[in-house]
Amino acid sequence: MRIGTYNVLGLSGYPPNEGSLALGSPSSEVTAKHFTKVFGSLDCDILALQEGVTLTQIQRITTAMGMQVATFPSPLAWSGHIITRFPIIESRIYSHPKPDAAKYPFSRAAGAVLLSLDEDHSLWIVNLHLHPASIQMRNVESEFISRHIDQLLETQDPVVVLGDLNSQVEEAIHSMLESKEFTNVMLKAGGGIQPTFDTVGLNGRWAIDHIYISGHLADYLTDAEVIRSEGFRHDGPQKPGLWVHSDHLPVVATLDYPR
Repeated sequence: MRIGTYNVLGLSGYPPNEGSLALGSPSSEVTAKHFTKVFGSLDCDILALQEGVTLTQIQRITTAMGMQVATFPSPLAWSGHIITRFPIIESRIYSHPKPDAAKYPFSRAAGAVLLSLDEDHSLWIVNLHLHPASIQMRNVESEFISRHIDQLLETQDPVVVLGDLNSQVEEAIHSMLESKEFTNVMLKAGGGIQPTFDTVGLNGRWAIDHIYISGHLADYLTDAEVIRSEGFRHDGPQKPGLWVHSDHLPVVATLDYPR
């Protein structure tokens, strides 16, 4: 089973001014065909996206892929999606539109889905996109989601928490997950934490996209990697006429689960 997380920058390509010349708008058919191939190349059974697109566009893509999708609306402008080969049993939304949404936790997007892997195994996937600018808000978001993760763990189904956490591993969200005996897949099987977002000329390189797996799932983890193949590279500053799929790199984990 391959599980991935990928911030896709609204399917605009990066940098957007170059990507738009080839793709048109994020809702175009050309864009849908392009990202159908991109997502398919990751060969994931479960792929969580951040900074997604309209329901119509993501359904066009997942239909072409022969997969299902759960969407978590963004209170502002950054919806989340989980694309999956497995049947969706249940979905839970934690990011609700409200007045002054930017002042509240999960102004980007957050939610969970319960997937049926087979007759005997189910799996929770929690897709998070934390606040990009405020450590204080990320601390609040960590406390908020901690309670929901406890509820999911009480079901006795394993839990995967992933997404664009917009934080280094010293922050609260990571400490909270470690306290609940979650394992960061890159630390265990990927050779260590690696950069997934590059802001050359601004603030440097950041490891902000992560996959955490609960409890005994760590025993089934066989591999983890940050995808840097052609089209996914992000080695800016970008040259004129050159664009890549997104400003983030995907993280993918492989588990021999269920056996």
